[in-house]
Amino acid sequence: MKAVLIFLSLFLLMNFAPVPEKGRLIHRFIVLPDSKLTIDGKTNVNAFQCAITQYTGKDTLVLEEGGHNKRPVFKKGYVGLEASSFDCGMKVMTNDFEKTIKAEKYPVVSIEFISLERVPKYQEKEAFKGKMKISLGGTTKTFEMNCTIEPKETGHVHLKGSRDFTFSDFNLEPPSKMLGMVKVSDSLKVKFHLILLLDKNS
Repeated sequence: MKAVLIFLSLFLLMNFAPVPEKGRLIHRFIVLPDSKLTIDGKTNVNAFQCAITQYTGKDTLVLEEGGHNKRPVFKKGYVGLEASSFDCGMKVMTNDFEKTIKAEKYPVVSIEFISLERVPKYQEKEAFKGKMKISLGGTTKTFEMNCTIEPKETGHVHLKGSRDFTFSDFNLEPPSKMLGMVKVSDSLKVKFHLILLLDKNS
């Protein structure tokens, strides 16, 4: 068992080792289809969740450490998801939610990673803050979010983050239905769960 653990540790270190590039270290990660984005909200009756459970893009994250930057920064940090892919569990609620975030006019909800507070070790689950831009309903805001990063035995890296927002943060009006009898709270929680794979061709 001890030998297996040592082998596994060496395997993870080898597979997540950054690529040196002109004095800097570059990490390139492909965003996989099982990545998802969820938005949790509340009404005066109950709670609800709207989720994009299948990522259909072809984005790659490029993280650079070293050089003049004290924090690791993303040279490429954009991840785009189709706004029309949200599912709120009920068709009426899904339709209301898509109208609220103006999915027809702004068909992409995006997260753009800017930097991390420190370099991940890719050996165990780590918690840290990340700076990023979130675009929803045509409005883009920059925030810091609480994140975790965790390598798996499969060779994948799970990057998660969450933060409390309001619809007002994105200049949106909370939806209502049933002639206004059900009111949706302005507060919401945005959560992402990205499944990443080291780009071995980089």
